Amino acid sequence: MPRLEINLLGPFQATLDGIPLTGFDSDKVRALLAYLAVEVDRPHRREKLAGLLWPDYPDRSARTSLRRALANLRQVIADSSAAPAFLLVTPQTIQFNHRSAANLDVAVLKAAADWASCSIADKARLETAAGLYRGRFLEGFSLADSSVFEEWQLVTAEALQGVAGRVLACLGWWYEREGRYEAAADIHRRRTQIDAYEESAHQDLMRVLALNGQRAAALAHFEG
Repeated sequence: MPRLEINLLGPFQATLDGIPLTGFDSDKVRALLAYLAVEVDRPHRREKLAGLLWPDYPDRSARTSLRRALANLRQVIADSSAAPAFLLVTPQTIQFNHRSAANLDVAVLKAAADWASCSIADKARLETAAGLYRGRFLEGFSLADSSVFEEWQLVTAEALQGVAGRVLACLGWWYEREGRYEAAADIHRRRTQIDAYEESAHQDLMRVLALNGQRAAALAHFEG
């Protein structure tokens, strides 16, 4: 059974059984895969997907472009040989099959953030999710002729940045609780890099630096 890996936290990456996927006809096909994989909770009507990716095309042309993109995508991900299929396709709708042998870094990140408090979070899942966050969602990717998709991409990126911040904050809490202050400091530095305006990240970094006996470094960060 082929296994599909889709990594969108950072630049777009997709592999099938560990082999990087090639053969995408265009970035529109990559965008279609990314959108379906992230918005996995419901079927999407074809006319809505066509409008998302080809908003300035006449309806018939947009639907034709979607049909071609879908055919290319199914070929690239070997959908016909997957059991169950990666995509659930009807004449009216398309949906990513969450029961298929596929793994999405976005889903792993969201699952790791599903807690009531840091004290009951699964540290191993936090570490896995933190390792998957390579950068901003679909970093370096854009569809200049689709403002609708780019708006979705921006909103999703902002939301996932917040999720990543929460994951890292809890992981830093765990390391501090274990007395691993250097590891905690590294985590909080990552938080400040993800969002330089997150005051709690800077406060947490200064605290663990001081706890680790690095008061000068904590003061330097405060003054910087």
